[in-house]
Amino acid sequence: MNGSPQRGPEPDELAELVRLLPPPGDPELSDGRHHLLKEHLMLQIEEPATAPHRPKRRRLVLLAAPLAAAAVAAGLFAGLHGSGDTPPSPAAKSAAKPGGEGSATVLLDRISLAAAHQPALPVRENQFVYIKSKVAWTTQKGNGPQVPQPLREREIWQPQSPGKRGLLREAGWKIELVGSKDDLTYRELAAMPTEPGALLAGVYAKIPKSGKTATSAARNAEAFRELGRLLSEGILPPKLAAAIYRAAAKIPGVRVVPDSVDAAGRHGVAVALVAYGERSEWIFDKKTLNYLGERGYMVEDTKHAKKGMITATTAVLQRGVVNKAGELPGKP
Repeated sequence: MNGSPQRGPEPDELAELVRLLPPPGDPELSDGRHHLLKEHLMLQIEEPATAPHRPKRRRLVLLAAPLAAAAVAAGLFAGLHGSGDTPPSPAAKSAAKPGGEGSATVLLDRISLAAAHQPALPVRENQFVYIKSKVAWTTQKGNGPQVPQPLREREIWQPQSPGKRGLLREAGWKIELVGSKDDLTYRELAAMPTEPGALLAGVYAKIPKSGKTATSAARNAEAFRELGRLLSEGILPPKLAAAIYRAAAKIPGVRVVPDSVDAAGRHGVAVALVAYGERSEWIFDKKTLNYLGERGYMVEDTKHAKKGMITATTAVLQRGVVNKAGELPGKP
């Protein structure tokens, strides 16, 4: 705190929080989640009115899920009237362990809250989603070793309606893109479930239960990868982005990597899952919790790669919406 004037919650905000409380008999929140959301709300309530680069008055924005609203309200009233002497729950103790699954759950909850507060950027069906990034992956010929590729800039224009052609510029190439059923439009993304359990169930339902994904560990790794694909090259509705992060927190084995680096050299905190000797990381800005990019990192020697090798690195530099392929955001 710097001595600047502080403000408490407005009466209409308190009334809204009370209204969103669940009826008696709803399950109680764990102490860990209660503390997390209390901390998030109190940071907004106590934020100095003169904080730089922010409006002087911020309106509280609540997630639509009743349980999340109840958590925020519970945190507020605990902060006003005292939290009691209840000992920490096992979940809260797990959350305190650096790098553990509990830590990942806490971090992903915070990332989810930040994502839910982002303004929506709707995309019309006659427009294109533009993504600029830096990328590098490994290549492999036959059964040979993985070979790192050079870092390069990548620009993609994704059409939002059938029949339109997109565009990819990468490594000096200019390629016209034909949309496929795997390329989700903003409209299709907006229609996906925003309840984390339902979203994750839908992801698992599409993963084969035989072959390379027959084991639970392989299915978990594939689910993490599929959710990560939604983050990398697209514009997400805020409610879906929030659901993706909470869904990822439900995948067994997800851990925190305290410091990771994206393809642009930006340091951040990451959530990761290890499979087949490789750690797949989603990297976020430590202050804003915005998604920065991803990284693949070998944590052990395998037949095709050595421990310490970077197998994938990306950095999202710009996202936007334009009216035609090849056009840049903010330019006619």
